[in-house]
Amino acid sequence: MAYLIGAVVLIGLMAAANLLFTFGVVRRLREQTRELAELRGGRIAGGDVALTAGSPVGEFSATGVDGRPVSLAGLGDRPFVGFFSMGCSACHERLPAFLAFGAARPGGRDRLLAVVAGPAEEAVDLVRQLETVATVVVEAEGGPIQRAFEVTGFPAFVLVRDGVAEASGYDLTPVAERDSALLIEVA
Repeated sequence: MAYLIGAVVLIGLMAAANLLFTFGVVRRLREQTRELAELRGGRIAGGDVALTAGSPVGEFSATGVDGRPVSLAGLGDRPFVGFFSMGCSACHERLPAFLAFGAARPGGRDRLLAVVAGPAEEAVDLVRQLETVATVVVEAEGGPIQRAFEVTGFPAFVLVRDGVAEASGYDLTPVAERDSALLIEVA
């Protein structure tokens, strides 16, 4: 009988310790949730991963992977720019939607710019996919095009109208919808 009482007491102590650990985990999860909400309210996930609407795009010049010069003026009056990074899982998740959008967007690859941040030798597969729908530039993290668009995260999508950011964000859908709305306005 003494063994049974000892076992019940031991199980009770283990359950109490487990309950204390669970309370600690829940408290830490609440702190992390609050911190994440603060980040989303700031620049990280609130859509401000690049220039905000109404901000002028900085000047830049670069060379595309096809050897042609690339500048904002050379992209027309309503270019769409997508920024991707090699180490970004969200970039790879949004790539199929960007490719479908690019294939359907009027103006072809001369009005769609894809900027890949990272070493060129690592970006070969991504560049091959993007070349089918866009002019592609590969540059180092924080390169001149990223600075011109004030990119702070990846992926980033920016619709430009007359040298000014019309819409931007980390999610392609709202920026692409604004692009479609402008196309209807122009027509």
